[in-house]
Amino acid sequence: MMNSLKALLRKLLGRVLRVDPLATLKRRGLSVGKNFYMQDGCVIDAWHCCHIRIGNDVTLGPNVTLLAHDASMKRALGFVRIAKVSIGDRVFIGAGSIVLPGVNIGNDVIIGAGSVVTHDIADGSLAAGNPAMIIGLTADFFARKRAEMAGVPCFGEEYTLRAGTNAIRMKVMNTAMKEGVGYIV
Repeated sequence: MMNSLKALLRKLLGRVLRVDPLATLKRRGLSVGKNFYMQDGCVIDAWHCCHIRIGNDVTLGPNVTLLAHDASMKRALGFVRIAKVSIGDRVFIGAGSIVLPGVNIGNDVIIGAGSVVTHDIADGSLAAGNPAMIIGLTADFFARKRAEMAGVPCFGEEYTLRAGTNAIRMKVMNTAMKEGVGYIV
């Protein structure tokens, strides 16, 4: 509970002081490409971020953790293991996933929510689980989802929170989604 309270206070203080956590990590050596998006609650190894490289067009879902160190042997060996983490271009890492030290994630990869990535993931792979295993190809996954989109409602920008979604729009969306599935821009 104390850690969550500290995290909340740190977040609130950062907002008040307008501290950008990503800018701090970059000053410490984090390498980030263009169009990087990190949702709320993400943790990027602050003390060892100089060992992390993130490519272009990467999204980290909420509460993703990227670690470049393993302190499990610190008391026994007197040392902390550090290892590089590399994330390629056009990668999506789902909510609550953890990427461990020494992992290379290729280009055009999707990591499913809640995964623990313990080893390298090849280009074009769809991986999920604990430990994360390759379960398919991103090209096949996108083809299945494109086919699904043909039979379910698709909603435009006017239905997003950025457009000020209200109760009427939500009712329209819920009524249209008879199958419980829809897509939004």
